[in-house]
Amino acid sequence: MSAWIFNFLRDLLQDDLLYRVILVAIVIILSFFGSKFLAYLIKKIIKPFVAKTKTDLDDKIISASGSAIYRLSFLAGIFLSVEIFKDGIKSESKFLPKPLIEIYPFLDNLVSIAEAILFIALIVILLIVSFRYINVFLDWYANKIDSNDNRNLSGSIIPLLKKVIKIIVFALAVVIVLAKFNIDISAFVVSLGVGSLAIALAAQETLSNMISGFIIMTDRPFRIGDRIRYADNQVGDVVDIGIRSTKILDFDNNIVIIPNNEIVKSRLVNITYPNSLTRVVVDVGVAYGSDISKVKEILLDIAKNDPDCSKEILPEVFLINFGASSLDFRLVARTDDYKNAWSMQCRMREKIYEEFNKHKIEIPFTQIVVHQSKS
Repeated sequence: MSAWIFNFLRDLLQDDLLYRVILVAIVIILSFFGSKFLAYLIKKIIKPFVAKTKTDLDDKIISASGSAIYRLSFLAGIFLSVEIFKDGIKSESKFLPKPLIEIYPFLDNLVSIAEAILFIALIVILLIVSFRYINVFLDWYANKIDSNDNRNLSGSIIPLLKKVIKIIVFALAVVIVLAKFNIDISAFVVSLGVGSLAIALAAQETLSNMISGFIIMTDRPFRIGDRIRYADNQVGDVVDIGIRSTKILDFDNNIVIIPNNEIVKSRLVNITYPNSLTRVVVDVGVAYGSDISKVKEILLDIAKNDPDCSKEILPEVFLINFGASSLDFRLVARTDDYKNAWSMQCRMREKIYEEFNKHKIEIPFTQIVVHQSKS
């Protein structure tokens, strides 16, 4: 039926060139309405269905793909119309002695230009869609990791990763376009390699810090908010993990900025990991002759009655040394939050002093007993 309609139209016009142009216009118009219909289906059927899923990743993908699907389907229709026109001008003419391309040689150049424009348009659309997908996937991944592991990827490595991936994708697109038009890209690739090497040598320290920052964020020796013990036995809380450096808040409320490559190479102690349960130790000495059982009882009661003492692990007391002037005891307790360790130590020391005075238990000064020979 359709073949009869086209033949009737061709006989009616009795002009192959006009017939081919009208055929191209028909295909483009049909493609336009088909693309509109596809966009309508996505909006009315696929989007509501996707909205019911648990994750929001598919919703973001559909939102990023919406206009691109319409453009790609419309562009596919234009590609089809150009191919139909190209085949038509090369076929035998019904009303002319020769094919249209031999009568109008410029049509071949016109088709080549149209194909080139459509190819570039396709690459541009795919490039835009790729950039959107990169943003969607990396933002989704960063938010997921940040909420679960508190790694601050969305404010540190993800923006850089986006730019790097986009640059790589853009470079690939340029290479594909140049290869399509038979342009030699070997010189371009060599220049790119030499330029990359020069940049790497000039920014060696910066690149080292960036790679170390990536290792810290993926290996996770510590997270934002963790308390760590780093160089020279210093202690602080991690407030930011950046690409170039890590920022630590010390007890003097100062920000200590440490390059990431130094952190990767140094030995760290994560006080917070695997949980915030922290040991609190208080050492105290009592005079020789003191009642050891009474001393232990007092120390255990002080620890148990402290409001920050953990209920999971009971406190313990050990006689650790026979000192030169005292019996040395060690009180070991736990607190559920490492931030309470310092205040808990202070309270227990104060309470130990009060209770020992109350029970007449002496905390001796350092003393030396000298025996004088009678001779």
